[in-house]
Amino acid sequence: MPLVLTCRPAGPRFFISADATMPEIVMTATLSGVPLNPAGPVPTYEWSATLVFDGGVPPTNTAYGGNRRTQHAPIRSQAGHGNTWCIPFTELRGGLLTVNVIARVGGTVLNASSTNLTIAGTNPLPTAIRAFANSIGATKVRFRKQLRQESSLQQFRPPGNWPKYSSDGLGGVGLAQITRPAPTADQTWNWKENIRAGWALYQEKERIARAYPANAQRSESFRNLVGAWNRARSAQNLPQAQVTLPAFTDEQLELDTIRGFNGYANGLHEFRPRTQSGQLVVTLDSSGQRGSAEWERVPVDERGSAGDPRYVEHVDAAADF
Repeated sequence: MPLVLTCRPAGPRFFISADATMPEIVMTATLSGVPLNPAGPVPTYEWSATLVFDGGVPPTNTAYGGNRRTQHAPIRSQAGHGNTWCIPFTELRGGLLTVNVIARVGGTVLNASSTNLTIAGTNPLPTAIRAFANSIGATKVRFRKQLRQESSLQQFRPPGNWPKYSSDGLGGVGLAQITRPAPTADQTWNWKENIRAGWALYQEKERIARAYPANAQRSESFRNLVGAWNRARSAQNLPQAQVTLPAFTDEQLELDTIRGFNGYANGLHEFRPRTQSGQLVVTLDSSGQRGSAEWERVPVDERGSAGDPRYVEHVDAAADF
């Protein structure tokens, strides 16, 4: 009494839509070549499915996926008489889809499985990315440029269309290449959640950048620069002055935020107090008792090799969309 399992659409490959919705997959179990007695027991069917992605194991292996793994919560149905089942996905996930059905006819129990089905992703259009970013308040041009710089506007890596992981092996994934904290399964498969996490990270780095001038002013290194500057003035019989660092301009704030998005490698922000010949550059006010230091961009050749020393320049050179 063979049990045949088929699906509609035929598969075996299905795709999450570009709008981040799961495919509709209808399974059908057919008792093949078995004349059923209308007066006899009615067959019952019990369905279950698993959906697992393993970036290092075929058929879902992908570049830089390594030990990355996600899975859908187990999917099950109560036993019933229906021989068709529209798989009730409750999470946005992809990977290897395995469907099993148990059919019971009187005292006979039959089992069939489909084990070669896969669900991959579909990259959204740039217009959809921009529209969603705008809807959550992520309207900054440079944030959009960062998305292009980070992922070439791809949540999924062609041709397999499995999640796009970073080539540095650190597990960054998707449009915004979310790395830390470790990306969730939702951020891995749902490009909208990935952008939402990327915007939250941008805002976190903006808060750090906004606080940086005050923190830098309190730092020992800045106090040492001010001390040396005042000693040089004393040597010229000039009065000492109180020196402060100005808050970032809006432009400086954006550039430092972008540097933070990539990580302040070697503890370096985008800007530092400006010096000439090792001496702090200060502009005094009319009283001569208070002065303001200046900011200068940290030269690329002093950033070392950690991260991308030219990251801010690369973002600015990226095309908006």
